[in-house]
Amino acid sequence: MKTKTSIEIANEFDIESHLTDCDISYRGGFFRCNVRELFPNVDDAIMGAAQNYLGGGIAGAIQARAMFTPDELNAKELEIFDALKPRMIQFFYNVNNGGGDDYMQAEVTGADAGGLAAVQRMPVSAY
Repeated sequence: MKTKTSIEIANEFDIESHLTDCDISYRGGFFRCNVRELFPNVDDAIMGAAQNYLGGGIAGAIQARAMFTPDELNAKELEIFDALKPRMIQFFYNVNNGGGDDYMQAEVTGADAGGLAAVQRMPVSAY
């Protein structure tokens, strides 16, 4: 039997079914999900993503977050953690459809205007 790679494990993890909290709008927000099944030895095994509102209808870059430090993980778990972070960002983007007002959707963050790559070029915070 073939052992799954860290990337395969991260890609198969169902973020939506593990959500514990979610508050996402065009002004950014956050979500958290329970990742204990991936990291059973971590006490507060919560990961997610967040996006700040910069003002003027503009949302910042999406950041993957964890309620624990990666130094709690073994080498295999750290690979899974690193592979899961971009999925957290993509999940947030998909739920939020890029974020921002109509101008931002049309000109910067929407799928026709640059999508996630454009969002990730934005600053994380306005201050």
